[in-house]
Amino acid sequence: MEFIELCWLQDEPRHKDALQALLGASGQLLKKHLSSKDLSRSLKAQSVSRLPLDLVNHHQINPLFEGPLPYILASTNEYLVLHKPGNLHSHPLCYTDKNTLLNFLAQSEQWDVLGVNPASYDRGLIYRLDFETSGLMLVARNEKFFHLLRDGFRDRMKRKIYWAIVEGDFDRDGSHTHYFRATGIRGAKQKVDDHAHPDADEGQLTVQKILYKDGKSLLVVNLRTGLRHQIRAQLAALGFPILGDELYGGRKADRLYLHALRYEWDQVAEDPNADLFDRFFDLDRCLEMTHDVLRIRESR
Repeated sequence: MEFIELCWLQDEPRHKDALQALLGASGQLLKKHLSSKDLSRSLKAQSVSRLPLDLVNHHQINPLFEGPLPYILASTNEYLVLHKPGNLHSHPLCYTDKNTLLNFLAQSEQWDVLGVNPASYDRGLIYRLDFETSGLMLVARNEKFFHLLRDGFRDRMKRKIYWAIVEGDFDRDGSHTHYFRATGIRGAKQKVDDHAHPDADEGQLTVQKILYKDGKSLLVVNLRTGLRHQIRAQLAALGFPILGDELYGGRKADRLYLHALRYEWDQVAEDPNADLFDRFFDLDRCLEMTHDVLRIRESR
C-alpha cells in the first residue's frame, strides 16, 4: 500500500474531524482506511498523519497504466469505442490500481471521458467485461449519452455477440435459459440451475457452432441478458466450458477464449456507428481462421 505524510499547521481536537474537513471524506470511508484509535486522537501543530493514497485520492483515476495495451477503435462526440485485451480490468477499485482500461484513458489524457459519472470508479462505462475476457467496450463522453444507454441498457442494446472456443464437438445449438445465484467470496462464482428459484436471476443466450476443428469448436453467442460470468457459467452448465476457464471446469490454456465481438443498439440519434465490431480479436489465430468465417470482409 502507498502512503503520503501530511503535516498539520495547527492544533486539531480530533483527527477524524480534521480529515473530513480537509478531504471531504465520509466517516465510513475513513474507518475503512484508518483505525478508530487513530481517528479519535487529537492533533498538535506539526503532528504528522500517514495517509493511504487510496484514501487521499478516493474516486480519482491513476494516470499510470500497467497492462496489455488497449486500442481506440472509434471516437465520436458521444462516446469512445475500445478494444480491451484479455487480462485487463475494466475499471479500478481504488486509486493505486493501474491495470485497467480507465487507467489507459487517464494516461492518454481522455479527461472528458473520465469526467462522466465522477462519483463512481466505473465512470462512463456502459457495461463491463471480465478481467480475462477480451473485446469491445463502450465509454460515454457525456452524462446524457451515459444515462441514455446505461439506464435503458436492456431495452436499447439489441444484440451482444461473443465468440468463444470450447473443447469438443459442440452439439447444443439453440436458445438456453438458466438461473444464476452468486456463490463464494463476493460472489466470485455463479451457481447455475435449470430451474427457477426465488433468489435466482434468469439468464438467456443463443449459441451456434461456427466451426469444429482440431478437437475444438468455435461458437458465436448472442447474449440476451448480461449477468456476471453468464456465458462462462452457462456454457459450462451445457457441458462445454470455455477453453482456459479453469474456474468453470475448462482446461488450462494461455488465455480465456471468450471475446466480445459485436454490440448493436437501437438508433441513438440515428447514429451510423450503432453497429460496432471489434477488429482487434485474436481468437481466430488459435484455429488458424480469418474474418471470412463470418463473411465480414464481404459485408464491408
